Amino acid sequence: EFDVDTILSRPHPKYDICKALVPHYFAGNDPHNNIVFVQRPAQLDFELMRKNNATIDDLLNHYIYVIEYCWNILEEGPTEGVMTNVLDMRGLSFRNMKNQEYIGFGKRFVNMMSSNYPGRSYKTLIVNAPKWFHALYKIFKPLLRESTRQKIVILKAGKQQDSALKLYLGDSLPKDLLSGDKVATEPGVRYFLPVEEKEECEPGPNSSIEFDMRQFCIEQLALHNETITEVV
Repeated sequence: EFDVDTILSRPHPKYDICKALVPHYFAGNDPHNNIVFVQRPAQLDFELMRKNNATIDDLLNHYIYVIEYCWNILEEGPTEGVMTNVLDMRGLSFRNMKNQEYIGFGKRFVNMMSSNYPGRSYKTLIVNAPKWFHALYKIFKPLLRESTRQKIVILKAGKQQDSALKLYLGDSLPKDLLSGDKVATEPGVRYFLPVEEKEECEPGPNSSIEFDMRQFCIEQLALHNETITEVV
């Protein structure tokens, strides 16, 4: 569906737009040297998507691009490499559960990852989970492989969660995952802007991994006489 084998050699002008639609980034490596991938699915911004003439297919295509970059360039080597996933559920509300567009994207995303990257998860940490999270989990649980379910750890905001994150992520723990840190959740507000110099990088949306991946995308676009599309 997404021509996975050739995706990294094709131009991806909507890279910045897709990055702005939902917070997701490689924060660094955990103490076991596994890549740490952080996502905030509750903050998927459909308003910004429409404003920038982007689609769910664009976003799913982008996710494949990002994961393929991880396993072919960032972690080039044996196919048994795994990553530590962090799903920050901050901002999740019952409104998300009633939004068929949101649930539809979630199901397609889970199916896509399960089909293309089975066994690539070391641990999946679901953090800042609300008390009623089990109701949402029931929707997606049937789509998950049993081996994937066994690797899921669900945590609630607080000191215990902070301690667990420090244990699992080590020096790659982004500050914005810690309790008390405020994250912009307003529709239409970008959660970060890419830095221009590598010296400005730090664990989080502007990690050195993210900097290099964006530069790779820009270089690929230049080979096709294209440029990255600005976010409006």
